[in-house]
Amino acid sequence: MPAISFLPFLSSIPLGTRLITLTIILLSVIGQGLSYLALDNSPEPGAWGSQLPWLVLVPGKSIWYPWTFLTAGLVELGLFGLIISVISIPLACRYLERVWGIRELIKFSIITIVGSNIIAFGFSWLMWFVLGQQDALYGLPYHGLSGLQVGFLVAFTQLIPEHQVQLLGKFKVRVKTLPGIHLLISNVAVVVFGPSPAILIQFGFIVAWVYLRFFKLSENGEFRGDRSETFAFQYWFPPIIRPYVAFLGNTVFKLAVKLKLVQAWDEPINAGAYSLLPGPGGARAEAERRRALALKALDARLASSSPAPGGSGSATSPNATSSSTVPSPNVPPAIQATTTKSGAEAKV
Repeated sequence: MPAISFLPFLSSIPLGTRLITLTIILLSVIGQGLSYLALDNSPEPGAWGSQLPWLVLVPGKSIWYPWTFLTAGLVELGLFGLIISVISIPLACRYLERVWGIRELIKFSIITIVGSNIIAFGFSWLMWFVLGQQDALYGLPYHGLSGLQVGFLVAFTQLIPEHQVQLLGKFKVRVKTLPGIHLLISNVAVVVFGPSPAILIQFGFIVAWVYLRFFKLSENGEFRGDRSETFAFQYWFPPIIRPYVAFLGNTVFKLAVKLKLVQAWDEPINAGAYSLLPGPGGARAEAERRRALALKALDARLASSSPAPGGSGSATSPNATSSSTVPSPNVPPAIQATTTKSGAEAKV
């Protein structure tokens, strides 16, 4: 019988992807095992995982354990959730690490997890202060990778929005629609089961979009954020309410600029701040950045499609499996940069 070796498969997985995956598995196994022991030995029944405030985020207790704002986002206390995360997270990390690099991948993951958990922490205390809900502080703790998963989908929407994936083996949808599907699932789960932990999907979406839109440093280091119009916040909503979202976004953007939370964008074109495009000079830099990202994403796709045991570098989600290829031989169809004689205009 020939010997089975996993070394070729492991060698095809980038270092950052391996570190994140192993951390998820290790913390999740520890969390699940200790949760079983805590329930068996605890004199009073409690919510699953609430006996581990030093590992998961229990808003009423974890203020004394600040590291839980990170560790809670890497712990799955359910076996099904762990299986989904172990399948989806490595595939997403592998693709993004080849496009962004290990440093940016880990940075993005930490910002998304910590940011969404901080918002969840503040939201729980607000619910207790306004409505007096004791369960908001000591009920079901916040944990799991749902916030990071939707954050990765937002990143894929920026990189390959028109790439198609197949849901349940039958339905083909574009990558740019997957965050909206996750948000819909989150809204239903929050109404049916309560805010924790499903609301982390909404918080993770917000944190990931804000970081990619305003703060992520470009490849050449010339500017921060993604100033393309199609990545604007209003385009995550139905067309009928986009003008109202743009108006609200404009107000929030101006306030953030005054507070020096974000940088002002020079030479705005449209009235809504979240649909702003840069002026001619900034647009040219944006076009070059998108062209470089497109070529880098294509290289990652070609490298991941080379024969390797179990290798796959396409975008995925907890509920989706990739089923298509990049249709253009040069760049992905949704990431193209064009220039004109009067100036440059970045199009997605």
